[in-house]
Amino acid sequence: MQRSHTQYTERNSLGLEGMLELEMEVVSDYLHIGSGVYDIEIIKPLENIDQLVESALKGSIPNLNNYFSPVTQEMNKYLDKVIIPGSTIKGLVRTRLELSIRDACFIISRNANSSSSTYRRIFNNPRPRATDRFPQRVCPVCDLLGNSGLASKVSFSDFVMTQGKVEYVNVNGQCYESSVKGSKFKGKVVYRSLKTIELGMLLYGFGLRVKDRKLEGKVMLIGRFKYSDKRFGRIRFSLLSPKQDYINALEDFMRTFRPFDYNEEW
Repeated sequence: MQRSHTQYTERNSLGLEGMLELEMEVVSDYLHIGSGVYDIEIIKPLENIDQLVESALKGSIPNLNNYFSPVTQEMNKYLDKVIIPGSTIKGLVRTRLELSIRDACFIISRNANSSSSTYRRIFNNPRPRATDRFPQRVCPVCDLLGNSGLASKVSFSDFVMTQGKVEYVNVNGQCYESSVKGSKFKGKVVYRSLKTIELGMLLYGFGLRVKDRKLEGKVMLIGRFKYSDKRFGRIRFSLLSPKQDYINALEDFMRTFRPFDYNEEW
């Protein structure tokens, strides 16, 4: 019989404190998570710029494509290292938990009137399309990861590329800086005041599952083109220092919440 979740959403100052060290591996051909920064280079000197300006002023817009490289959409960087922002990782974990836990809030944009058919096929479940009971009731995911006016019990570092390389991939005429298959990123997650079952919830949100008494990561989708181009967006998390306590916590969470699970390989 499923136990009540109420006892797991009452906040107090007691609980587990610690840090998870995780590695994220790119298992698809490419991964692009955009920074919002665009790069363009001059590839041909504008020696006749006065003539071009004069021509434009007269209403004849010159073709400048031969003077500039294609626009390149870049990934995030810090100190010349490619990174995945901690906010992006947290968003991934939160979304998977909201989709998986029956009593969780599930927030979608009220302005959206369509979604990817691939998304709908992967994440089809009987849950309501949109629910939000905060602050009348704190759902398990909000209690763990915070909400407006409610502090998160978990902090996510950026994930820094430690192995691999980037390539520039043309998609529909635009160039995207992308990490290639086999690239690895490392990051940390600091948690405080967690109950054992909440630690299991956090591990589940990272796609970790118990197999033969070991923790293994499942394939998860993240980043640009994950629902439209099979070359992109597949990653897998692993713990750098797995412990038996983590397995126990994850199994406790799964017994209690009986979460939905999804095959994100499409």
